[in-house]
Amino acid sequence: MTEIYRDTPMAKAIFEMFDNLADFLEDRGAKPGSCKAYIFGGCALHLHTNARGSSDLDIELEAMERISPNELVLALDEVFFDDPETGPSSIVFDPNFTPTLAPLHEDYQEDAIWLNRNEEDSPIWVYLVQKVDLAVSKLGRYGDQDIDDIHTLFDHGLSIEEFKYRAEEARKYFPGNLNRLTGNITHVIKTYTK
Repeated sequence: MTEIYRDTPMAKAIFEMFDNLADFLEDRGAKPGSCKAYIFGGCALHLHTNARGSSDLDIELEAMERISPNELVLALDEVFFDDPETGPSSIVFDPNFTPTLAPLHEDYQEDAIWLNRNEEDSPIWVYLVQKVDLAVSKLGRYGDQDIDDIHTLFDHGLSIEEFKYRAEEARKYFPGNLNRLTGNITHVIKTYTK
């Protein structure tokens, strides 16, 4: 089983944000599991590795009936916490995040880790994308931070073979430049040093 870092100050802030979202949805009469949230980005990296985090919570929201992202932005205040290395910090909900332009395997939602399984009566079920799907998603933008993040995931147990296989599978569904994506896969593996 994959280790999830749930007890860091940042992780606690992430879960507080989801508790606030659950309260917001309950106030609007949402039924258990009527919303699913998939965590990506720096927050997902932090939960998987306890490495760097992010000040914005990148989530894909599914099945949000009658609630717009703008309502969520107004309803969800930023969550403050003390980071042991950088001091006072906060996390905000990013309403502009979408994973649709990133390469992703077709099974990323099915394979995601259900983080609040013990809260089945919650209106929001929170999922963390697997390390491999987080790494593959970072091949789209592929900036310096994305390369570092993929290497960090390799350092924390993601095998290069699993990454390469999943990235090649995701390539079949990628709407962008396939030559660039293939080059990114090759580059990130070639530049990794243990």
